[in-house]
Amino acid sequence: MNWRMMDVVRARLRNLPFFAQLDAATLNDIAEVSSWQSLPGGWALFAQGAEADALHINISGRLMVVRESADGGEDVVGYVRSGEPVGEMAILSGEPRSASVYALRDTELLCIDRKDVTRLIEQHGDFAAALARLVLARTRRPAASFVRGAPRIFALIATSPSIDVDAQARDLARRIANYKINVTWFPDGEAAPESGSFDLTENAHDVVILAARVTDTPWYRFVLRHADRFLVIARRDARPSRPMPLSAEAGARARKFRLVDLVMLHEGAPSGSTGEWIEASGASRSLNCRGGPCFDRLARIVAGRSVGLVLSGGGARAYAHIGAVRALREAGVPIDFVCGASMGAVIAACIAMGWSQEEMEARIREAFVASNPLGDYVLPVVSLTKGARVESRLEQHFGEAMIEDLMTPFFCVSSDIVNGAARVHKAGRLRDALRASIALPGILPPVVGENTLLVDGAVVNNFPTDMMAAMHRGLTIGVDVAREGVIDIEAFRDPPGFFGWVAKHGVGETPPIVSLLMRAATARREQFASPRPADIMIAPEVPGVELRDWKLYDAAVESGYETAKAAIEQHWADLAPIVEAVRSA
Repeated sequence: MNWRMMDVVRARLRNLPFFAQLDAATLNDIAEVSSWQSLPGGWALFAQGAEADALHINISGRLMVVRESADGGEDVVGYVRSGEPVGEMAILSGEPRSASVYALRDTELLCIDRKDVTRLIEQHGDFAAALARLVLARTRRPAASFVRGAPRIFALIATSPSIDVDAQARDLARRIANYKINVTWFPDGEAAPESGSFDLTENAHDVVILAARVTDTPWYRFVLRHADRFLVIARRDARPSRPMPLSAEAGARARKFRLVDLVMLHEGAPSGSTGEWIEASGASRSLNCRGGPCFDRLARIVAGRSVGLVLSGGGARAYAHIGAVRALREAGVPIDFVCGASMGAVIAACIAMGWSQEEMEARIREAFVASNPLGDYVLPVVSLTKGARVESRLEQHFGEAMIEDLMTPFFCVSSDIVNGAARVHKAGRLRDALRASIALPGILPPVVGENTLLVDGAVVNNFPTDMMAAMHRGLTIGVDVAREGVIDIEAFRDPPGFFGWVAKHGVGETPPIVSLLMRAATARREQFASPRPADIMIAPEVPGVELRDWKLYDAAVESGYETAKAAIEQHWADLAPIVEAVRSA
C-alpha cells in the first residue's frame, strides 16, 4: 500500500472504536499490511465452510452474518457495523468459516492476510488484547449485534405515480423526530451522492430516509445498494408489478435476506389484495394505513420505539388480558404489534381488528360468557366436544377478515404435533388461525392439514415473547395468565363417577377433566430462561378463576386491570417518552 493510501487508512482507523484503543505503531503496521476491498450490496464476502484466509475490517457499510440451520435453511444470526472486524474467530481457531457473510449494502473493507494477523498478534499486545475482548463480548452477548446493527438507512419506495413520496418522507421524518431521533431525508431523483459524503451523513444521524420511485435511474440504483430496509408504499386500488425490482442485480443469493415492509394505503376501490403485494414485494411485515395513526406507528417502528404486546393462553383466565389492555389504553400506551397463543390469540385478534374497549368487551361477553363455548360435548373419539360452537362464534365475530388486512400487525401461534414445532400464523383467514391456536388437545378437535395436525399454541409456545422480540426493535410487553394456581386440586381428590357428577352438578356444568386437559396443555414452565423475555412483564394472579370458569369474567378483567396499572407505574420511565411523543404527534 502506498504512503498516501496508508495515510487515508490510518485516518479512518483512528475514528473507529475498535482501533481507538491501539497505539500509533500498531495502527501503522495494520495500515501497511492491509488491502482495500469494495463489496457491492448483496455480494458475499465469504461462505460458510470456506478456509479462513483473512481478517476483514468493516470501514463503511453493513455486513450480515448468515448461518445454515439444521433443517437446511439459512438464518440471519447477526450484523457487523462500521468499524468492526469480522471473521476473527475462524482466524484465531484455525477452523473453517462458521457462517457466511454478505454485504447488506455497499461496503468498504480492509483485509489483513492470515499470516499478517498472526504476526500482529505476536508483536502487538494491544491488538491481541483488543481481539480477545471482541471475541469474549461476542461470545457472551451473541444477540447484541442485532441491536447495534439495527437498520439506519430506510428506503421509502413509491410504487405508483400518484403517491407523493417526497411528502411522505418529509412527514415520516417529522414524526420520527418526535421520538428524539436525529433523522434526515433525501428527496427522490437526486444525483447519487459520493460514497464518502454519504458516510458522513449517515454517521451524523440515527436514521436516514431515502425517498424513491421504482424507476431505472442512477438514484434508484443507489437507493437499492445502500438501504438497510425498504418501506414499500402501495395503494389498495392498484396491482403490483412482477417482478418488483427491490434488489441490485448482483448478489441474488442474498436477496432473500432483504428487509422489506409493505405500507398499504387504503385509498380508492380495492383492486389488488394485500396478500398479492406481500408476495410481490417479499415483505416480512405489512401495515394497513387509513390515516395518521398508522404513520405514527411507522415512525415508531423506524425509530425503534414500537410497542409489541404478547398475550398468553389460559382459558377463562385470559379475560384478564382485557383488563390489561384497558389499563394500557388509559395510560396512552400504543400497541403497534400484537400476538398471542390460545385464548390470548383471540383477545389479541380483537385488538388487531381495531375494536374499541367497549366493542371488544361486548363481543367477548357474547361469545364466551353468555354460554359455555365448550358445551357441545360428544362421546370422545378425538375430543370431548364437537368444536361447532367455537367455530360458529369465531365466524360470527371475525367473519372473513384476513390477517394481512388487520388494523394492527398480528400473528398467533399453534402447535404442529406431527413435528412438535410451533406454527406461526401471519397471513390467511383470521378465524382459521384462531381455531388452530385454541384447539386444546382432547377438548377441541385438531385442525387437520395436508401434512399437519395443528393444536393449541400453548402446547409448544404459550407465551411467544421471543417471536415478538424478533419482529420489532422496541419494547415488548407480556401478559402471562397461565402460571401457578390455575387449577383446583381438590376437584381431583376422590372424584365421583360420571353419573354421580351429573347428579350433583347437572349436565351444564363443565367437568374437572376439562380443567385437567387445559392445564396439561398450558403447564409449560419457565425452567429455562426465555432467549427473548418481555421488557415489561404483567402477571395477573386472577385469584379464584380456573381455566374453565367462563362465567367469572368481571373478576378476571379486574385482576388484569389492576396488575397492569401497577406494572405501567413501575415502568413509566420506559413508557413515558413513547406516550409523550404519541400525545404530541
